[in-house]
Amino acid sequence: MRRRATHGGVTAFLVERGTQGFLVTQRFEKMGLRTSPLGERVFDDVRVPADAVLGGLGGGASIFTHAMDWERICLFASYVGTMDRLLEKSIGHARTRIQFGQAIGKFQAVAHRIVDMKVALEAVRLLTYRAASRLGRTRTASMDAAMAKLFVSESLVKTALDAVQIHGGYGYMTEYEIERALRDATGDTIYSGTSEMQRNIIARWLGL
Repeated sequence: MRRRATHGGVTAFLVERGTQGFLVTQRFEKMGLRTSPLGERVFDDVRVPADAVLGGLGGGASIFTHAMDWERICLFASYVGTMDRLLEKSIGHARTRIQFGQAIGKFQAVAHRIVDMKVALEAVRLLTYRAASRLGRTRTASMDAAMAKLFVSESLVKTALDAVQIHGGYGYMTEYEIERALRDATGDTIYSGTSEMQRNIIARWLGL
């Protein structure tokens, strides 16, 4: 009998909905990212055909790593747009909200916060573009993906916090959707690998 080659480690495979033993059960409610459903998947004596295997037996790790590179760069590129939107909202509010006889944007504390938001936006934009460029040109972009995911997600949290502060009481109200951005941003530092995991990946690439 001819043995199939294996690479060791885990194996990736596809499971079609409706496969015997595969169940989609409860849905979980989350603090943020509520438009992205999260639920439980149960595998009970599930059997899949050989043609459902991806990348060969034991080849799942490389598939997972490649998929994570794409996710951490391309998905988080959308949050550059979120930061841009929060910045524009904050600038508009700072120009039109009057306190003590002048627009709040004239107060240094507010203006400097907005300037920091702008600097962070341009930094994450450049880092994300560079990571995306390398993803399309090189065999692996894992360190670039980790750096982009780490910096974008943590910068988004700070930007969302700043936006809430600039909008004051309005920023805390659901009507203005600033608080929604903050709730969503908190989850961004967790999924696709926590910030701590991204730092571990970067450290390994640096030989530490």
